[in-house]
Amino acid sequence: MNSILHTKSKSTITFDINLYKTFLSQKGKILSMDASKTKIGTAISDDRKRVALSHILIEREKLDKDFNKIKLIIDNNHIESVVLGLPLNKDGTKGRQAQSIMTFAGNLNKRFDLPILMWDERFSTIGIEREMVITGLKKKYIKKNIDCASATWILQGVLDRMKYNEVNYEN
Repeated sequence: MNSILHTKSKSTITFDINLYKTFLSQKGKILSMDASKTKIGTAISDDRKRVALSHILIEREKLDKDFNKIKLIIDNNHIESVVLGLPLNKDGTKGRQAQSIMTFAGNLNKRFDLPILMWDERFSTIGIEREMVITGLKKKYIKKNIDCASATWILQGVLDRMKYNEVNYEN
């Protein structure tokens, strides 16, 4: 798999967390998105990039309206980069959903000058749903909150990996 899909200044789409880290500063936050045809779950890191916090659910409309909502999140939360969940098949190949998300990433890249990390999210929804069931949450609550919880799970995985690799941020 190529590590870079597109490069133009800071606006890069990559699968490589080490390359992604070179675009980060010490102060900005990371926006994570778990996107589907009908919803986009979002999560945001804290300023120190240690903790993922669930944010808002975006009900999908037309792409321009979706991007206007994303722009508000970016502008109001000092977002410097994006993590986008990539729903690979169980065997690691890209199916129809992954191709759709890669197209979404390309459109996001054209609209915003932010680095984007494509992150394998194969088991995020299953994992977070299992955790929610174990804690005794009702199915209605799980269904309503699963997309943002998945975005949070994805982002925390990225943050943990960056912390494990002892990140050196550029200023």
